[in-house]
Amino acid sequence: MLTEIFKKPKPIIGKIQLLALPGAPGWDGQWDILTARAEQEATALATSGVDGLIIENFHDVPYTQGHMDTAGAIAMAMLTRRLKQFTGLPIGISVLRNDPETALAIAINTQADFIRLSVLIGSLITDSGVTNSRFNELLHYRNRLKSVLPPLLVDVSMRHLGPIVHTQAQSKLHYLTETARALPRHQEKIVLIVSDEDIEPEEILTLRNNTQWEVLLENRTRPQAVDSYFEQASGLILDADIRRNSALQPDTLPTVDMTRAEELVNRLRKVVPVTEMDPDIFLRR
Repeated sequence: MLTEIFKKPKPIIGKIQLLALPGAPGWDGQWDILTARAEQEATALATSGVDGLIIENFHDVPYTQGHMDTAGAIAMAMLTRRLKQFTGLPIGISVLRNDPETALAIAINTQADFIRLSVLIGSLITDSGVTNSRFNELLHYRNRLKSVLPPLLVDVSMRHLGPIVHTQAQSKLHYLTETARALPRHQEKIVLIVSDEDIEPEEILTLRNNTQWEVLLENRTRPQAVDSYFEQASGLILDADIRRNSALQPDTLPTVDMTRAEELVNRLRKVVPVTEMDPDIFLRR
């Protein structure tokens, strides 16, 4: 399914972390800065060679457990449409910790290509409290909108998410496998996302083989090991080591370092920079 979305195998996806949107506690009324930062991230990531983008209301903290503010949703839709036209890349929507209905509404009205969900089934403990699945509500909302459900990129392992019941004797791979197997098989447009640093590269491939789902890795904390993970995964979501400043400095421009992102993308794809090529190659016929 990833090939259908991104038109190439093993895609590399960049993240656009929007500043606080209208209706969020941190919104400061500066639309020009909000737009400029989003455009900078999109431009830097697209120029670095990524195959797609995820746009997320990253700085709308503290996150609400309900639905996204209406003004924020409208603003996010406007930015999504602009960035999709701006870059020409496939783009996905991620809203709050788990607001699939708003993500679906934005995706439909902007012709986005997929949505990302932190929780598809069950309940998890997050930094926003207990977050419950809204998959049933999502399916009903899809029917009300008379729409087709877009592909779902579903987190099954994140640093800030944890199961309600945790068994120490249960290995991380076993937990991920059982979680993935519990996902609804009638919904075929699902890709798993793993971003937990406790799972090893070879376990990514085991998870893919055991569940028959495609598995994206999100490199959060171990950029030095990303090559090994990328070999075993179905694709990669860029996160670690490509920003000039931390998420704790949302008012700083610019943020995405195009040089770092490009170097990482080229390294993963084993692209040799022009400066390192044999000069004679340009003289050969």
